[in-house]
Amino acid sequence: MQNTELPMRNAPSALAGFTRTYAETNPPWDIGKPQPPFIAVADRIVSPVLDAGCGTGGTSLYFAARGQQVTGVDFVEEAIRRARAKAEERDLSVEFLVKDAMTLREWDRRFASVIDSGLFHIYTGEERQRYVQGLAHVLKPGGRLFLFSFNDDPAWPGGGVSRQELYDAFADGWDIQSLELADGEVNPAFEAQFPGEFADRKMWFAVIRRKECPAARPTRGRPLRGPCAKIQVQ
Repeated sequence: MQNTELPMRNAPSALAGFTRTYAETNPPWDIGKPQPPFIAVADRIVSPVLDAGCGTGGTSLYFAARGQQVTGVDFVEEAIRRARAKAEERDLSVEFLVKDAMTLREWDRRFASVIDSGLFHIYTGEERQRYVQGLAHVLKPGGRLFLFSFNDDPAWPGGGVSRQELYDAFADGWDIQSLELADGEVNPAFEAQFPGEFADRKMWFAVIRRKECPAARPTRGRPLRGPCAKIQVQ
């Protein structure tokens, strides 16, 4: 009998769940290319690019082939192993790193564009706040986050994210320039193994700009807020 139990369910941690998904299934998000909304806005995604939660690298490799400087990070070692193998096979230069997105605040790298294709919605509460703070840390002022996330359809595994939750998460130091429901694609092999699991469900696609830091000016020593919080005015 076919096993129709998703590996992510009842996993002791997100890392364990994702690791099991790569080991036991063809991950639903692993379609070998970007989700359609990223292709539609490809001309707006500029170097250097961070692909947060890059999986096996389909999106990273697409933008590398367009001439962009791309870094892909994922906390699943097997996903990064496969991504590096694809890059070598296609003779494309992409930096793939085993890295937890919860540690972005500790990184000294900066990017003009960040791609999040299905990562944001795995976080809730304090973890979501930490992740957004990490994005603000690595994204240059004026840079853009391109975000593809489960909406609040209760049928999504683990739940989803409402429009208001997105606006709340990016209320401080960000400008949501567009937010719309968009179609995504599912790995056909996964669909065959788990029929109807992700059928006919749209996802949020958002373009979110990190606000630029104001010019430093005398403010009696008060610190700046939002993404400029670490810049102390004189």
